[in-house]
Amino acid sequence: MNFSDLMSLASGHVEARIVQTAVELGIFDTLEASPLGAEAIATSRKLNSQAAELLLNALTSLQLLNKQSDIFSLPDISKRYLLVSSPNYVGGMIRFDSSLWNCWEKLPDAIRSGKPVRSPNMYQDDANETEIFIKAMDSLVNARGDADLMANTLNWETVSELLDVGSGPATYPIALCRRFPNLRAAIIDLPATLNITQRFVREAGMDDRIRLIAGDYRKDAVPGDYDLIFLSNIIHGEDYDNNRSLIRKLANNLKSSGRMIIKDHILDDGRANPAVGAIFSLLMLLTTDGGRCYSFNELRAWMEGAGLSKVEQIELPFPFTSSLVIGTK
Repeated sequence: MNFSDLMSLASGHVEARIVQTAVELGIFDTLEASPLGAEAIATSRKLNSQAAELLLNALTSLQLLNKQSDIFSLPDISKRYLLVSSPNYVGGMIRFDSSLWNCWEKLPDAIRSGKPVRSPNMYQDDANETEIFIKAMDSLVNARGDADLMANTLNWETVSELLDVGSGPATYPIALCRRFPNLRAAIIDLPATLNITQRFVREAGMDDRIRLIAGDYRKDAVPGDYDLIFLSNIIHGEDYDNNRSLIRKLANNLKSSGRMIIKDHILDDGRANPAVGAIFSLLMLLTTDGGRCYSFNELRAWMEGAGLSKVEQIELPFPFTSSLVIGTK
């Protein structure tokens, strides 16, 4: 690392806020129909024209806009990921990251106390927060293609009953049920989340294939027996003991030869790599009660302690930042 690398790290919040602000103001959507000048964009979005031009120039420097003869247009990356109309729109995740700004501001407080800086309520107490969080999860999975990857990576021939634990927007069950006609899915999640999940399932026409179970997977009994139990981005929100208990409980819901699959940031034994997991652990410090990212050996200990065997880790290709850990009953 050199001096420039260090300073880029120290000021990385600047670029993040530029992108978040552009999404919030609808800059990219304004340019969907045709290229425009700064004055026209500012008028369309009710912005100060001089300030808007500064933002547009900054976005150009970040290669999120093209500029020619004072006219701004969209490059392919922005057309694909930053237009609301795109199936790969990732703006929901960007908006969620923006909502966490005040949490990151209080990181020194969390490091001193070891406690979260917001209520660790899984975004259940405020309907607007719940909506932002759930749409962010759907946005990220759809933009990156996670569900297609899951469908292509695993053998689904023997799976007729799937349980998705903490599914949120039901993005995985919806995509997998579309892909595999014999598959039926159940989702267990918190009530405020399921209010939104139900809408996603209904709009997908999957009411007869996807069953919603209101409950807290940490303390409530989980009904049913399943060929596959899936936990995507769940364990990083829980402490070590809660995860060990959860895996043991869910193992009882697996049919013979059933599989449990955990998708998450999986660390090495030193817990400093990969970097995305080590950094994400700090977000869990800020927003959860004892959550962090875990190593493969920690997951293997939970699974084997729950009676699962053949525990293996599957590394996912770029641009995925997580891995799969699979155990079989």
